[in-house]
Amino acid sequence: MPRRPTTHPLLIALGARIRDLRLDRGMSLSDLADKSGVGKGSLSSIENGRVNVTIETCMKIAVGLGLRVEDVIPSGLGDLVRSGQESGPRSHVRKCAG
Repeated sequence: MPRRPTTHPLLIALGARIRDLRLDRGMSLSDLADKSGVGKGSLSSIENGRVNVTIETCMKIAVGLGLRVEDVIPSGLGDLVRSGQESGPRSHVRKCAG
């Protein structure tokens, strides 16, 4: 049985930030999907930290929320990246290369 990949802390934080921003505006997933052009299922997966999000998708979501992309990406980005640096898909390459 294949092992389910571990979700990176950055994806969890980004998804939670998007959900909070959406709910603060009283928007449903359907509302944001209509305004952003990002599918409702994709938005749900993003909010739950299950998918890797492109900058382009972040920009679409920001527009749908009436914000700039900088307002959507969580602060403390560097700390989140450092905290998950050994859990990403390339972590085995770093471990084997040393």
